[in-house]
Amino acid sequence: MTPDLLNFKKGWMAKLDENEQPKKYWFVLSMNSLRFYRDSLAEESSDLEGEIKLTKCFKVSEFHVQRNYGFQIHTPDGVFTLSTMTAGMRRSWIQALMRNVHPANTPDVTSLPGLQVSSEHLLRPDLTHDSSSAEKDEIKHVCVTQRRREGRYRTFDWVGFRSQDSNPETKACQDTQSKLGQEPDPQRTEAGSSEERRRSREERRRRYESVLGFTLSPESQQKTEEEVEECWRKVETSFFRSENSVAVFSESRDSEEQLEQFRTMVEDLKAQLEESERLRLKLEDELRAGTNRQVLNISANFKLGFASMEESHLKEVEELQRQHQQEVERLLMERDVLLEEESAATATAIEAIKNAHRVELQREEQKRRQCESSSGNTQLEDIYRRHREELASSHRELQVLSQQFSLRCLEVGHLVQALEAERKALSVCQQENQHLRTRNQELSAHLAAEINRLCSQVKQDNLPVSQRMEEYEMEITLIVKESEVQSLKQETTSLKDELQAAQRDKRNATKKYKEMFTQLSVLRAKTDRETNELRENLRLAHRALDQTTS
Repeated sequence: MTPDLLNFKKGWMAKLDENEQPKKYWFVLSMNSLRFYRDSLAEESSDLEGEIKLTKCFKVSEFHVQRNYGFQIHTPDGVFTLSTMTAGMRRSWIQALMRNVHPANTPDVTSLPGLQVSSEHLLRPDLTHDSSSAEKDEIKHVCVTQRRREGRYRTFDWVGFRSQDSNPETKACQDTQSKLGQEPDPQRTEAGSSEERRRSREERRRRYESVLGFTLSPESQQKTEEEVEECWRKVETSFFRSENSVAVFSESRDSEEQLEQFRTMVEDLKAQLEESERLRLKLEDELRAGTNRQVLNISANFKLGFASMEESHLKEVEELQRQHQQEVERLLMERDVLLEEESAATATAIEAIKNAHRVELQREEQKRRQCESSSGNTQLEDIYRRHREELASSHRELQVLSQQFSLRCLEVGHLVQALEAERKALSVCQQENQHLRTRNQELSAHLAAEINRLCSQVKQDNLPVSQRMEEYEMEITLIVKESEVQSLKQETTSLKDELQAAQRDKRNATKKYKEMFTQLSVLRAKTDRETNELRENLRLAHRALDQTTS
């Protein structure tokens, strides 16, 4: 058996793995399988990565993939998705695979390396158009014609070489010579030529349609029939010599020379590919070293920038703390001034009350003296003495209660002012907290969007160096943004703590205010009751004095 010398195809393609990620392999197409290796060197060392069986392949169709031109191979074992760099390469691979859906019975050339093809095994035409070999020749002729019409016949394609025994060839040639050597009867040809040609044309049309899978148009059918008729006319007019006198075809020698040239070209291309691979690895090492240097420089610059930013942030925090301390000192000074003013006002009010009590006491003393001068009753003197003592004690108690009341009023006023200041600070803290919360949400959303975009870009392969540098700079920017978010979170936490402390002080001040207000109410009621009692006693004393004088 002589193999098909060109029934295989080699080249780079990408194959989708289980994670739908493309991975490049070196593919080798043979008659029954499509093998893929890591590279061409792995093919030479038979380091097989995988294999796709084509014996039961039932469909090869185009398939859309990202950035490449993809197609799918449908087999009972599963669906395999491959992709090429150009549409022409995809079309060439699909047509090559379609020939293996119903493959010819030819051995695999990859399993028989180094074979030479002699001129005896070249494919000869079978002139018996009713036999199955004629059908195969017509199928090959239609395929070649169709490829010529598509403009792709200039590319490398399969060449059909098949082995045939010498006896069948000799017999077929002798049969052909005997058939063609007989001169046809003109009368019989004129009688049945039209019917036989019509049947042969109909039969050939059905064969074309069954091979191509679609119905030919009338123009193409007519053109094909004319070509076939022309070929038959040439065959009928050809002169066939006996087998012993047939010369060796010169095409065999040309094919061998061309095959040697192809092998030499393949070896040269392999050498060029190895050289290109070495250059690529060298350039990748240089590029990786340059990228590492740039990354180190950017990292150093980032560290310096981050340190300066952290230092400026600390300075701003210290400045804010200093301003806060100055504000607290100013508020304390204002509180002391207000306390002094309230103390002075309270002292003035107490002095006025003392003066009023003194005037009233002098008036009572004058009345008592008048009563003593008019009547020297000892009983009245005792009553006045007791009344005077009670009045003095009441004055003392009233003075103490007045002082306590004034102090309570001052404390209540200060508490009210402190409560108002805390309320204002609370509102300011709430506004700042709301602003920080909004800013934090914006930064979080922006950070999530940047992270998603970076993840989507990282998943892509073969990114240029500039884009990688941009990604690294974006990562640095993200780190800076995260540090800003952390600082904002810390400020938010401190503001929350201050807000909670202010609310706690507010609750304590409110509670203390309520207690003091209750105590003041009790003291006022007690003072009013004692004052009423003293006035009643004084009225009774005046009545007794009036009765005594009368």
